Amino acid sequence: MSNTSSDAIRISPKYASTDWQEISASESRDWGKAVKIVRDRLVGRYLRFADENLKNQYSGFVVLALDCLLAETIEQFRAGATTGKNKSEKYITMFLSSPRFQPYFDKEARKHFYEDIRCGLLHQAEAKEMWLVRRGSGTMLKKAGDGRSYIIEVKQFHNAVHKTLEDYFKQLVDPTEDKLRNNLWKKMNHICRIRTARGLLYKAENVSDS
Repeated sequence: MSNTSSDAIRISPKYASTDWQEISASESRDWGKAVKIVRDRLVGRYLRFADENLKNQYSGFVVLALDCLLAETIEQFRAGATTGKNKSEKYITMFLSSPRFQPYFDKEARKHFYEDIRCGLLHQAEAKEMWLVRRGSGTMLKKAGDGRSYIIEVKQFHNAVHKTLEDYFKQLVDPTEDKLRNNLWKKMNHICRIRTARGLLYKAENVSDS
């Protein structure tokens, strides 16, 4: 649990940039806390709300929108990217190439998902083309009709996102994952620098404001 005061500028519900700055990538004992901080950021601010919304019968679009946000974020963490400008398609298709989404998302399906679900939901609040968002349809994704029509099972898709994030956390505690760890540190250092800069401009926030 963080010892950060309740009025700190935060990077997650429980942690502030000062908590991250107190640990070191070169200290093996600090990696447990590093993963806790990243978990608190990604689960505490995003994934848990998708989990809760999924209980509602009509939440499919909201859950998929949050899942798309998480998919891009996870890939940026993996790559150590400090900006996602003009790279959203790359990150989404990379994410859907992972084992948790196979064999359902081939190259064609990944491209259409980016264009019709990711961009459709985040830019227009709709699933584009002939996509259907369903529950209980049997498989995570199946093609229908003209070849660009798909039925996506939102519970299975969200579960795969959840498991992919857990896979990432497990990799981070593996000391042989040097590149993945270095990229995480690069990403988190960037986040903390931005937070520190904001702290000089804005007054500190209470936990309830996070």
